[in-house]
Formats: sequence, C-alpha cells, structure tokens
Amino acid sequence: MPASAVPLSPSRPSLLDTLAHAAVERACTAFRQEAGNEAGPPVLVDATLGNGHDAAFLLSCAPPGALVLGVDVQPRAVQAAAERLRAACDARPDCRVQIFCRDHEELPEIWAALPPEERERPLLAAVFNLGWLPGGDKSCLTRADSTLAALDFLLERLMPRGCLSVHCYTGNDGGPEEEKAVLRRAAVLPPRRWRVIRCADANREPAGGRAESLILMERLPVSRRKG
Repeated sequence: MPASAVPLSPSRPSLLDTLAHAAVERACTAFRQEAGNEAGPPVLVDATLGNGHDAAFLLSCAPPGALVLGVDVQPRAVQAAAERLRAACDARPDCRVQIFCRDHEELPEIWAALPPEERERPLLAAVFNLGWLPGGDKSCLTRADSTLAALDFLLERLMPRGCLSVHCYTGNDGGPEEEKAVLRRAAVLPPRRWRVIRCADANREPAGGRAESLILMERLPVSRRKG
C-alpha cells in the first residue's frame, strides 16, 4: 500500500487541532513565565467536551494547580470523556477536573456555582470543537446562539496572553451560519487588545460539506506607557 494511502489513526489530531493545541501551549508557557504565582492557578475550559481529547490535552499542559472545566450537553459524551480523563488525571494529580452535563451556553451559571476561590481564578484558555459528537448522534449539534453566548462569557474573562480556540465545520446543518457568527464576533474585537487569526481549507468548498476552519483569539498584554 502506498504511504499516502495508509489510514490515519482516529486518535491522531487533525492539522487544525494541532494548531489549536499549539496556541493553548503558547498561553500556558506565557502564564508560567510571566504570571506565575501572582495570578494564582488558572482555569482552562473545554466548552464542547466530546470524547475528551481536548480536555485531556488541556490537563496535560495546564500550569500546576489548574482547574479544567469540561462541558457537554450529551450524557454519552460526558461518560466517554470521563473514562478518557481517568488516566490523564492520574498523570496530573496537582490539577483538578470538573465535568458538567450541560449546554455550554450555561457556562455563566456553571461558573457562578463554583466556590468563591474558584470563581476568582484567571481564565487562561478555552476550546470549542463545533458540530456533532464524533461517532454520536448527528442530529445533536452545537448552535450559533448557544456558542456565541458561551464565547461572549469567556471573552470577558480571558486573561492577557490567554487564548480562545474555535474549530468550525461547514458539513452539518447550521455549520456555515455558526462559523459566520463566530467570525463576526471575532472580527469586532479591538485590535489593540486582541489578535485574531483564521486558518481555513483553501482547496475544499464549504458547499461540499468538508471545509473546516480554526479561529484563534489571543488577548494581548496591556502595554504600560513610560512616564
């Protein structure tokens, strides 16, 4: 079999997933180097828990003492993610993971219900993987209104040098509209405070149902004027 025909492992991250993970790692490295103990242990959020791959990655690169929150509306996803995260939690006993079987638009309520000391943690990173649960019910999809509600909540709390990652798909009902809604929201972020990057397929048409894009939003550090 030619090398080009060898199938990829299902667990291997896609190119866009790899780029998203690199952006999160960048934020975690900056936190260790610049924020340190002054900011306190951060929170990292997987807003679309799915099968737990992104949450396990967040836990693997999280700064010491971090809290990882995972949210998904489907019980099947929560169960699958919990099983995947057991080994990841054993490898990072210094961090904590909390999983919620709720829609990500409920993040404000989830956050408000945390203990006061947890609510005061800085938000370092959040990831979205939109669409449906891989291998699950394709009629259960993320929605533009729900995603924007969660995104707006997280944007308000993201710390300087923190990162938000949104992986969009156009091959499902409402996917193109959801991608456009996220892009519109990201496009109005003030350029002096935010860096927004979009990576997208250049050789796949959205109408063909296979095009994907990755939208990265990094909050820039506050510059201090010299007196």
